[in-house]
Amino acid sequence: MKNFLRWASSQLRGIFFAPVLLDGEAEGGESGRRRPLGRFLYLLKILPWAVAVSALANAVAGYACKFLGPPFHWNNAWMGLAIGVLTGALIGIRVGVPVGVIYAVGLGAGLGVTLGLAGSIGLNTKGYLTLTAGLGVGIGIAVGLGDSAEGDASGSAGDSVQAGWILGGAFGVLVALLAAPLNIIRAVGASGLLDGLETGAAWALLYGMAGGTAFALSFWLTRLRLILYPFDIGTAVLLRLYGSAHPHEFARMLLGYPPIWHEPVLLPLPFMRRLLVALFKQNREEGLRQIALVVARRPSRRRAASAALNEVILDDLQITSMSQMADVADRLGWTTEQPGSLPREFVAVLPLFDRTAQHVGQYLTLNSPYRKSEVLSRALSEISGLQRALIAAGDYLAPRLLKIANDWRALLEAERNIAGRLGGAAREIPNPFVYGNPVMETEHNVFTGRRDVVRQIEASLLGAAQAPTLLLQGPRRMGKTSILNQLPRLLGSDFAVAVVDCQNPAVTGSEATFLRYLSRALSQGLRRRRVSVEALTVAQIGSEPFADFDEWLNNVERAMPEGMRALVCLDEYERLQSALKMGWGASFLNALRHTSQHRPRLVLMFTGAHTFEELGPVWTDRFISARRVRVSFLTRADVELLLTKPIPEFDMSYAGGALDALVAATNCHPFLTQAVAFELVQLLNESQRREATPADVEEAVRRALVSGDAYFVNVWGDAGPEGQAILTALAAGAAPPDFPAARAWLREHDVLGADGDFAVEMLRRWVRAKAAGV
Repeated sequence: MKNFLRWASSQLRGIFFAPVLLDGEAEGGESGRRRPLGRFLYLLKILPWAVAVSALANAVAGYACKFLGPPFHWNNAWMGLAIGVLTGALIGIRVGVPVGVIYAVGLGAGLGVTLGLAGSIGLNTKGYLTLTAGLGVGIGIAVGLGDSAEGDASGSAGDSVQAGWILGGAFGVLVALLAAPLNIIRAVGASGLLDGLETGAAWALLYGMAGGTAFALSFWLTRLRLILYPFDIGTAVLLRLYGSAHPHEFARMLLGYPPIWHEPVLLPLPFMRRLLVALFKQNREEGLRQIALVVARRPSRRRAASAALNEVILDDLQITSMSQMADVADRLGWTTEQPGSLPREFVAVLPLFDRTAQHVGQYLTLNSPYRKSEVLSRALSEISGLQRALIAAGDYLAPRLLKIANDWRALLEAERNIAGRLGGAAREIPNPFVYGNPVMETEHNVFTGRRDVVRQIEASLLGAAQAPTLLLQGPRRMGKTSILNQLPRLLGSDFAVAVVDCQNPAVTGSEATFLRYLSRALSQGLRRRRVSVEALTVAQIGSEPFADFDEWLNNVERAMPEGMRALVCLDEYERLQSALKMGWGASFLNALRHTSQHRPRLVLMFTGAHTFEELGPVWTDRFISARRVRVSFLTRADVELLLTKPIPEFDMSYAGGALDALVAATNCHPFLTQAVAFELVQLLNESQRREATPADVEEAVRRALVSGDAYFVNVWGDAGPEGQAILTALAAGAAPPDFPAARAWLREHDVLGADGDFAVEMLRRWVRAKAAGV
């Protein structure tokens, strides 16, 4: 019995103060809604408690009538109680357990008291008024509490009031319609037909008004918990005063704040924003948890929670030093977990603050003054873009955010001045050489030469009414991807370049994932040319993905201005072989061939280390007319320009024979030239010199053989056993074995030169060291 009473009291608390939480518990938590049988059993368990509460209300009303004078008809009251409880139980089985309990209590008490009074008064005018008003009160209380139990805490106070009056009006009309016939009959018998109709309709309208007004007032009272509102206000004020004196107890104190434990509080309460901000500053994890709880379960408090988030984010952005600026990226890490819940004022600007902070974090860890200056410039560029965005923004937070951005810029500019003085004193050579990664478009000073390749691409594309499909082919690490990255700048505004990395897992996932990835790349390329075309979504690709993609291409062509073409570059195209093995690759290649033949404004370019002939007829049959553009070694003139003036501030010089030694070791191989140049600059900076000697070049080559080992291992593996046998013999100075196919492959991939010897001296040294086990 004690356990039941404890359980029943918890249900009572849930009905009045935590209906949404009670709904989750009563309906099985996160596992889903209970079945009707489960609801019936639950209601059967709680029904005695509901009857007890309703009986208590009837008893209070009955004894109040006994002392005050009006008679109370107990039999009618118990009958009304039974009808109300039974009705509530039926509603609970159909709608939900908490709703059913509330309706059982509200209707049981309301109908019982109403029928008890009306039964004693009789079915006269006063009895009808009492009956309709009592029904309005009983149903209004049940609906008001039941509205909360259904989790409808999202409406504002004004919405609830409006809903109460609308429902009250509807209830009044229903009462009037039900009462009209009986009143008209009574009035006709008493005063004639015309007067009876008029009198009966007037009484019916009066009953409807009584019932509807009683319903609306009781709904408003219970839905907004007006009886408890003064207590809620007082509690909030006391907690604020207590919190000011005991700030270390914010976490415990917030648990007593009315909206935290009292879900249906819809009317405004003071200090919630301040309490949430104070809690966050004291305990970030607990503060975020409470703010998330308010956003998820207290929709009427979302404005206060959003205001608290605003203050929290603004406080995190306030910094006074570079180290604090770098820490902002970590402090704002929580904002990346649920970006959709962020206040909209921060959605656009927080990524810019975050990227600036990450640049500063990198700046603080770098040792090279040149790299530090480069990263600092990126940070200043980000903050400049942020300032422009905030100046144009109309949000009410924009002035405060702009002030913070101005403070960040002042710190960055002061740091740049300090770094500039230190960099000049250190006299370190800037190292712009890109080692291992493709040269990006923004690094155009480091991208040198390739005019022969660019001329071939221009001749094929610019001015041609029907541009051919291109194959940009050459050995690995010859700079093919770097060329692709430069194409937007080299080809100008008439071409929208979309680079598709076929090494991306999305390429081999399925037709749909690949086509979406392809559409995103093309959409991004068009956006660079100020042409807006949304990429394909999952919903837009149905059972015929290639047909859907073809229809999307129609939209692309319509969006492009006259004279513009799109260049779709499939980098590392050999990876599409896996799609062929999966069964849908052939359909994709057919779609590409169809596109190249029937869409002159869409040009295809494949980039890879192999020719179509090497991959077989599945490629040659479809792209027999493709034009091959060979990518091989740089020219001596290009390499000299790259090594002596890669960027304007580069001030390293070469002693006699040093430049020749570097070219002799690399044979102008793009990757190896960059690798040796990178190591050479590092070497001179270590010894604080600015002139490279042949001995320095030799040491840089030795270092590059170690740091670039992955490249040599890759070439060795691709050569195969026969090719490896040829290379081993040549490195040892012996006659190579006669393997014509392997020798042809080595020449095709620039491992061997036209004379049959190593094309690159560094590779000979690597193979010799490997054979010796070094």
